[in-house]
Amino acid sequence: MTIGLELVDAALIAVRDGVRVASSPGVALRDPQGLLVGEAAVAAARLQPVLATDRFWAELSSDPQAAANDQAFSHADLAHAQLAQLWNSIAEPGEQVVLAVPGAMRLQQLGIALGIARSIVMPVAGVVDAAVAACAGLPARAKVLHLDIHLHQAVLTQMQGASLLRRVRVEIAPRVGQKALHGAWAQLISEAMVRSTRFDPLHRAASEQQLHLRLPGWLDRLAAQDAIDISIDADERTFTATLRRDQFALAAEAYYTQLIDLVHSGRHAGEATTLALSSRAAALPALRDRLAALSDLEILALPDTAPAAAAAASIGEIGPADPPALVTALQRKQAVAASREKRRAGAARPTHVILNGRAQAIDERPLVVGLGEGPGRRLAIGGSAAGISHSHCTLELRDGVALIRDHSRYGSFVNGEKVDGEAVLEAGDRLRLGTPGVVLDLVAVA
Repeated sequence: MTIGLELVDAALIAVRDGVRVASSPGVALRDPQGLLVGEAAVAAARLQPVLATDRFWAELSSDPQAAANDQAFSHADLAHAQLAQLWNSIAEPGEQVVLAVPGAMRLQQLGIALGIARSIVMPVAGVVDAAVAACAGLPARAKVLHLDIHLHQAVLTQMQGASLLRRVRVEIAPRVGQKALHGAWAQLISEAMVRSTRFDPLHRAASEQQLHLRLPGWLDRLAAQDAIDISIDADERTFTATLRRDQFALAAEAYYTQLIDLVHSGRHAGEATTLALSSRAAALPALRDRLAALSDLEILALPDTAPAAAAAASIGEIGPADPPALVTALQRKQAVAASREKRRAGAARPTHVILNGRAQAIDERPLVVGLGEGPGRRLAIGGSAAGISHSHCTLELRDGVALIRDHSRYGSFVNGEKVDGEAVLEAGDRLRLGTPGVVLDLVAVA
């Protein structure tokens, strides 16, 4: 029997036969009476914040850490305690484990994790990238992005391949994690409570602890409801406030903007792409709606068991190895989904670009657009327009498709969407160069 185990600081999730058998948040509390990990630590973390720590998986190392009491634990010690507790609670004779690890985990950290597994006699038969494992079985496009929210950061994994899904790149948004988001929402709830009841749950450790324990359940309800009633019990009373989904989204706007920028960085405008959201990312109120506004992006939400279950199922493909090597490519289990038509129904290919009443043909000869004159075919923008580069972008016809290639520092935008490298153009599109920049029209002349 093979167990899949996802190692991420938000929670360790173990899956057997596709069913979750254990979940343990990556929190430890160095209580003088004994070390607490997982759910027990979470239940007391707001009551004794100086004794709690939650970075030992994200910053896994064997270096001793300063402690508020006489106990000094390294991050590896804390990870060892949590992993041992989880494994001892679920292990059955003869079982082996395939680890699903995030792309943000460094090889040195993976080595420490494997050393911990050996020390607790947890047989690790393989290690696979969590995003690749979770997405290899999807009926997705050839280009796949996976967005996950860890405790302290967001991680975007770029993958590509029609038959073999391979990890291409990993990008990180530091400080955009569950802890920061939950902190912003706790402040939102506190302010709403004060307005409606004059009670501030963040001014007492017990009510603050209660708020954070109930927050995941409130977020689950917001997935199906536009507004929810939030209640906190204190002083033999129940304090209630009503909050809407859009208020949660507004409170997280600074973080959502970074997440959307992260997704932008992993795709090319005009290229059909599947975005797979981890269960943690899919749980963020209204984020999916924001991402759905991006063109050429198909969005799928994954269950929380996806990485671990797929990791366990991949054992036949990756095979046992000693020591296990990190696998970053897996065979796709389903045919690649057919690409959506890049062009709108009835949309024509643009034949000309227009600037201040001047028209230039878009053909196989590259047309460079930018400030001033230069060699080759060129559409010169006069003056000193803000945000325009000397050679800002190139327009050309390639294989019957009109394209823009951006070379600028300040960006090119098609109908308001930033061009990431290259994008397809259609008649009727509005092309903005720079910010505030200059707007050009694209037309089809018979």
